[in-house]
Amino acid sequence: MRTVAALFVDKSGPYPSMPGVEAWDAARDARLYAGPHPCVAHPPCARWCRLAKSVEARLGYKVGDDAGCFASALASVRRFGGVLEHPASTLAWSAHDLLEPPAG
Repeated sequence: MRTVAALFVDKSGPYPSMPGVEAWDAARDARLYAGPHPCVAHPPCARWCRLAKSVEARLGYKVGDDAGCFASALASVRRFGGVLEHPASTLAWSAHDLLEPPAG
């Protein structure tokens, strides 16, 4: 069985109990992942979602201010292979010069 790293996951979610999965939750800090396994990366999306600009205007939380989580996830997937999961409407795609997925 090949091992994969699940980055930015919930410690009470399904990944930590799956065989062949090295889970990185908030306590382990997935930004520190240094390989060597391919990744399934789920960086937090709250600062990148459709409402992020409204939240910034109302509450001051800056769009994209995720403490480097998305950039780290992207770098890990590029370096070790794998998948980066984020909502289709995320503002992170354009901020990181990525093509947006097609609608539908």
